[in-house]
Amino acid sequence: MLLKKGDTGPAVTRLQTALAKLGLYTWVIDGDFGQKTEDALKAYQQKLNVKPDGMLGDYVAGKLGLVSVPASAPVNTKPVIVLTAGHSLVDPGACNGKFTEAGIVREVRNGVTAILNSRGYKVINDGTGTDNQPLGKAAALVKQGKIAIEFHLNAAVSKSATGVEALAQSKDKLICQKLCSALSSVLDIPVRGSAGGWKDEGSGQHSKLAYVSAGGIILELFFISNDAELQKYLERKDHVFTAIADVLTDHV
Repeated sequence: MLLKKGDTGPAVTRLQTALAKLGLYTWVIDGDFGQKTEDALKAYQQKLNVKPDGMLGDYVAGKLGLVSVPASAPVNTKPVIVLTAGHSLVDPGACNGKFTEAGIVREVRNGVTAILNSRGYKVINDGTGTDNQPLGKAAALVKQGKIAIEFHLNAAVSKSATGVEALAQSKDKLICQKLCSALSSVLDIPVRGSAGGWKDEGSGQHSKLAYVSAGGIILELFFISNDAELQKYLERKDHVFTAIADVLTDHV
C-alpha cells in the first residue's frame, strides 16, 4: 500500500478515519489526501519514530490497521517464515550511545513481521514486543520455516566501517544477495564483499555459527558503530522493514 498527497478514494477515507480515531485528523473525512491529511499522517509517523515523509507505506498502514488479508484468502497456502532478533534481553550486543543492537534488531523483527502478517504470511518469532529469546531457542526455530533470518548489526572500532552483509549456507546465497541489494538501496550504503554481500559461515567472527548451521541466515543490516549509517536507519526504518518484507515475499 502506498498513499500520498493528491490521492483520492476509499483508501484515503479509511486513512483519514483511522487518523481521526487517534485525534490526529480533525477535519472533514472526504477521501481527498490533501495537506491536512499529510500533516496528520506525519504526526503519526513521528509517534512511531519513523521518517515523517507524509506517505503511507505498508508498515505504517499495518500499525493503523489498514492492511488486512481478504476473508476469502486461502488458508495455509503461503510458506512459514521465521524471523528472530540477535542477542537477548540480557545481552545488548554492540552499542552506540543510547542505541543497542538488541533493541534495533527487535524493532526490525517486529516491523517486518507486521508487514508479512498483513500480507497473509505466518511468521514465527523468538518473542514479541521487547521479548528476545537467547540464541539456543532462536536456532531451534529455524527448521519450522521455509526460510529463517536472524537480524544483527555489525560494529567495528573504526567508525568508518560500513555496509551490509549476510552469512548463510550456499543454498541461501541468492536471497542473501537480494536482501543486501535492497538494504544497500534503501540505506545508501555499500554491499560488503565480492559475492553480493553473501558470506559463508566460516567468514564470521566464529568458525561455526549455530543459526547458520541450522539452516538460517544471519543478516548484518548495517554498522551501528557508524554514526551516519545509524542515522540513516533511524530516518528510514519503515522503508527498511518494507524492503526486507518485499524480498521475502518475492523469494518464498
